Amino acid sequence: MPTSTLAPTASLLHQLRMSRGGTKLLLAGIPTDQFCTQPMPDGHHAMWIVGHLASTDDYFGKEFAGAASALPKSWHELFGMGSKPSSDASRYPAPAEVLQALDDRRAPLEKWIEGLSPEQLAKSNGKDWAPYAPTVGDLPFFIAWHEGYHAGQLAAVRRSLGLPSAFG
Repeated sequence: MPTSTLAPTASLLHQLRMSRGGTKLLLAGIPTDQFCTQPMPDGHHAMWIVGHLASTDDYFGKEFAGAASALPKSWHELFGMGSKPSSDASRYPAPAEVLQALDDRRAPLEKWIEGLSPEQLAKSNGKDWAPYAPTVGDLPFFIAWHEGYHAGQLAAVRRSLGLPSAFG
């Protein structure tokens, strides 16, 4: 029977990269001047989704990986949990800045995950995280799930703009 020679973190990184790849496919073709177009009243638009994913990566990097927060405090107010998207584009950073943050804030997380030992992966995240990611090794799966949830919202944005499916 064949045995895997993959590092314990390889599949975790694959899940994160696959979910981010799907997000980027969904974002491709959405005109940046339409980033604040809501697919329905109170619906999350592309700007909010991208900013939210960058902000949550920033949070996870700070909270779990010991990375310094690199986003302005205002981003957590604009894109954090409980924030409400606005169709007023003037309230938000430039689309290019938010898209860059999407890449920049993921990098410290991936670097941290790459360096985790099996013992670190098995460590508990504490009772507050038990329902979502009971161990450090569960966290990347939660992050990938979270991104997939918002990728579904991006699919709705695409459809509301009359764009075709990003996946064929």
